[in-house]
Amino acid sequence: MASYLKFQINRNSRRIRKTLQTWKVWFSNYSHRHVYGGWQKLNAARVVVLAWLLIAVLSFVGLWQQINSINSHYLTNAPSYGGVYSEAITGSVKGVNPLFPENSATSDLVSVVYSGLTKVDPSRQMIPDVASSWAVSDDKKTYTFSLKRNIKWQDGAPLTAEDVAFTVGRIQNPDTKSPLAANWTGVKCDVLDNYTVKFTLPSSYSPFLYNTSVGLIPKHLLDKVRPALLRTYEFNQKPIGSGPFKLREIKDGQDELVLDSFKDYYGGKPYISELHFVEYTSSNDYLGGYLKKQIMGFVVTKPSIEVQSKQIEDLKIHHLNLPAYGALFLNMKSPALTNNNFRQALAYATDKNSIIKDNLDSQATKISYPILAGYSGFDGTVERYDYNIQKAKDIISSLDKQQINNTKLRIVTLKDSVYEGIAGSVKDMWEKVGIHSEVTTVSLDELQQNYIRPRNYDILLYGQDIGFDSDVYSFWHSSQSSDPGLNLSQYSNPDADRFLETGRTAKDISYKDSRFASFLKVWSKDMPAIILYTPFYNYAQNSLVQGLEADKMVEPNNRFLNIQKWYVLTHEATKASTHR
Repeated sequence: MASYLKFQINRNSRRIRKTLQTWKVWFSNYSHRHVYGGWQKLNAARVVVLAWLLIAVLSFVGLWQQINSINSHYLTNAPSYGGVYSEAITGSVKGVNPLFPENSATSDLVSVVYSGLTKVDPSRQMIPDVASSWAVSDDKKTYTFSLKRNIKWQDGAPLTAEDVAFTVGRIQNPDTKSPLAANWTGVKCDVLDNYTVKFTLPSSYSPFLYNTSVGLIPKHLLDKVRPALLRTYEFNQKPIGSGPFKLREIKDGQDELVLDSFKDYYGGKPYISELHFVEYTSSNDYLGGYLKKQIMGFVVTKPSIEVQSKQIEDLKIHHLNLPAYGALFLNMKSPALTNNNFRQALAYATDKNSIIKDNLDSQATKISYPILAGYSGFDGTVERYDYNIQKAKDIISSLDKQQINNTKLRIVTLKDSVYEGIAGSVKDMWEKVGIHSEVTTVSLDELQQNYIRPRNYDILLYGQDIGFDSDVYSFWHSSQSSDPGLNLSQYSNPDADRFLETGRTAKDISYKDSRFASFLKVWSKDMPAIILYTPFYNYAQNSLVQGLEADKMVEPNNRFLNIQKWYVLTHEATKASTHR
């Protein structure tokens, strides 16, 4: 019985194992066929999906590139109206009147508030502004201007030939005391009709055309103001011009001047809505003001500032050309400077190359004459007094030793400017040959009022912008020795005067060249100044600012040429629609 029971158990166990084995085989076959096989099919499907996805992505990228290509061909970033542009200035602006260019800051504002008959283009050529055209007589003594007929003053009144004649008359009136009077001496102005004016010169005068770029003032607002009161008249604090921007008002104590775009400006409504000029005590503060987002543009006045500016990613520096020079103006009426040999010794003791390298970081070119290379009358063979310390010592040793020892020259220059460092270098150079000096540095306003106007210095270290032509009458003719003249050395020589007078009236170019070259020879012998260098003019603007057209300038404010085309905002537009 026990054996049979054991037999039954073993048989059932074998049946169970066989059944389990059958199920195992079935499950294995099922898994392979439905699970693993499904996974394999899924993998195959996934490859197909990924392939199609890749094709879709590539198609999208290609389409995007085609769209961008089409957009770049037909679309561009066009200027938009609106926005604010702010620029740094140094010096106090007490009034804005083109007849009284008190300082560089005032001249900057004059250039955007007013407009003249002509203006200077980027290649330093004269082109029409308020005028539409002009004609010059064969003898070059008569200039006839036709005016544009769509020009309005910023109060809506029409600008006519009467305004042109009024402006010239006020400049010529001695009671006005405009520093521009010398440019208009003897010029007769006749109004032929509302839009035609004729100038008759006493003799031909080659730079006359540039003089017609002076800003015009409105007769209907100033006709009843006495010329003697024009400099201080309230109109200058809230002026009305015909330029692209209108000044709101100058108030005491304000350090920011705000101008609004003039929508009826004949050159086209300015893109920029507001133009701000922010006043700083020193140009050394410009870069800090930019970093604080107070301004978007400034003139780079020192090499060290340019180095720092180049490190700022969103700041671009424009290298503009300006006919100007820095010089030591020797006051010819100073008792200490009457001896010509002594003046020559000062020149020999002045190392210009060292000044350019150490004080200007090589951002200038050494020169020796008040007429620049390329200008009529320039002659590089004229005598000059290059650095020679031994010659300086030899001259000094031949002079009265007691007088030399008792002489201390007073060098005056602008505080916190590149001139300040140069003045210190010059003082050290002269000390090496036994010439004693002291340096006085003052603010721009104080320099203008207390030193330049009364010619209160032995030596003035400063700069001059030569201008459009090599006619340097305003800077060196004896009639310009006193304020408001610009003869800062108070230089006087009858021969020099004669050459300047005949040169500026010459009809023939070769004769003009010979007259100015003769002036240069006389000037060089007399040594009324030590011309040091001609600087590079560097102008920094935020990269958002577009539209600058200036290149070869005559004066620093020429950088605002066509400022109505500057812009700080853009929008996407078709290229065909952006032509203005």
